[in-house]
Amino acid sequence: MNRKTLIFIIGVIVGFILLILIFYFIGIQKVFSQMREVGFLGVSVFLLNAFLVFFIDAISWQVILKSYGHHLPFKDVLTAKLVGIAIGYLTPSMYIGGEPVRVYMTSKKHNLSVTSIGATVIVNKFLELGAGLFFVYLGSIWILIEYPLPRQIYLAILIVDVLFGLGMGFIFVNFIYENKVFTPLINFLGRIKLLSKIARKIEPKVSEMEDEVFLAFNQRKRATIFAFFLNMIAGFLIFLKPVIFFYFLRILLKLSQLSLLFALTHLLLAFQFTPAGLGIFEIGAVGIYKLVGIQANKALAYSLMNRISDSAEVGIAALLAVNLGLKGIFGNKKQ
Repeated sequence: MNRKTLIFIIGVIVGFILLILIFYFIGIQKVFSQMREVGFLGVSVFLLNAFLVFFIDAISWQVILKSYGHHLPFKDVLTAKLVGIAIGYLTPSMYIGGEPVRVYMTSKKHNLSVTSIGATVIVNKFLELGAGLFFVYLGSIWILIEYPLPRQIYLAILIVDVLFGLGMGFIFVNFIYENKVFTPLINFLGRIKLLSKIARKIEPKVSEMEDEVFLAFNQRKRATIFAFFLNMIAGFLIFLKPVIFFYFLRILLKLSQLSLLFALTHLLLAFQFTPAGLGIFEIGAVGIYKLVGIQANKALAYSLMNRISDSAEVGIAALLAVNLGLKGIFGNKKQ
């Protein structure tokens, strides 16, 4: 058993233990009673919203792909996106672990350049994170204006916001001015004896991929801006998720409350260390939703609804993998 597998297994075990404990102390019957109150209509609307977010983000990626001259069938874009999300869902890293699989699937099946497809995936993910950061900042501003939270929370939010903003801003400016960031980093890591061999191997590919990424922010601005607009719509639908769920529990959330929930929830997800934030998300949700007066059993019901939504996407991805088979997903397809 390798180290990554061991860490994954430990993360799953820890997550399940935390999950069982939180449901035990809050009361699983109380949680499921809230789910029954939401009803079939509420669950259906919530799931529709979740899949609409995924669908719009897939369209955003296809817009980027087309700007690079890759006119792929939308079903293939959806499949690659869904499988990538499913794998990313199982990683403890802001749902980004599935991106290499998305690159491999698409480039392999359509006989396309890995660097070119990789560049479209990087641009798509960057725009997605940028849209999310916009709503995180919106929530943070409302927090600073309206909520008398402990100074430690204010400070933590401010530090994280500044770090994320500087990071995204630094990368964006370098994309605009075509300054390579990752190639020098790989070159630096190559000075470490244990990493020198692999660094020399991948450095040309990383450099080429960065050149491809620069195209989106300079020569293909119109398509990139439109793709970002789509990601903003998807981000807004994510922003509305608590409104949809709690509406069916006859709880109306104000914009300030919604902003607070979005900001703190996504800051929590940014620092998960169990696969899909298992257990961590549920415990955090109880504390975060308590700030706006929502009871623990209702907060856990909301987190359970998110798990159902995520599991549905993972399940569909698994069915696609089984029905299409490895050849159907990864096999070559000449154009």
